[in-house]
Amino acid sequence: MRGSERRVRVRRHAERWAFWLRRYGPAEVACLATMLAASIVAARLTSSPPLLAASAIAGATVGFYGVLGVTVIREQRRLLAPGLPRYAVRVASRTLLLLSAEFGVAELLDTFVWRPVLMVSAVVLLGEPLWGLLVGKAAADVLFYVVSALGYRMTELTGIRTPRPARTTHTLPRLDKVSHM
Repeated sequence: MRGSERRVRVRRHAERWAFWLRRYGPAEVACLATMLAASIVAARLTSSPPLLAASAIAGATVGFYGVLGVTVIREQRRLLAPGLPRYAVRVASRTLLLLSAEFGVAELLDTFVWRPVLMVSAVVLLGEPLWGLLVGKAAADVLFYVVSALGYRMTELTGIRTPRPARTTHTLPRLDKVSHM
């Protein structure tokens, strides 16, 4: 492989990583901030570990999907013409569809399979709850983002991320002129 080909390949990989960091980075930061805020509030109200965990999860979910919801709404507002009938309904329904397509499978697998298994396994293997939870979370996040990125690409490849242009009806020749043929 020549030097110029290698540089192009490296630049292409860097651009891909930059895209994913721009897409998911702000959501992950918001997720962490709202998880901590919810945990602090919950810790003042209860000492129950299940309630603290539930509060942390709820806070994280609000932050993560709040940012991504706004991101997808902005994408769709740029793509849909504001003059279309039921514009707001179209933006909202497309946003819900795209978030479900991008994150649905990842969220189900993450919630019910990977995250619990990886977090418990890491706690047991490391013998330290805090580090085990962090390592398990990091491993689960990697799997979550791999599947989410595949979901995103599927919405691009199938064409559902970008709305189809409005169908134009073929105009028939005007019949108000009389033909003498």
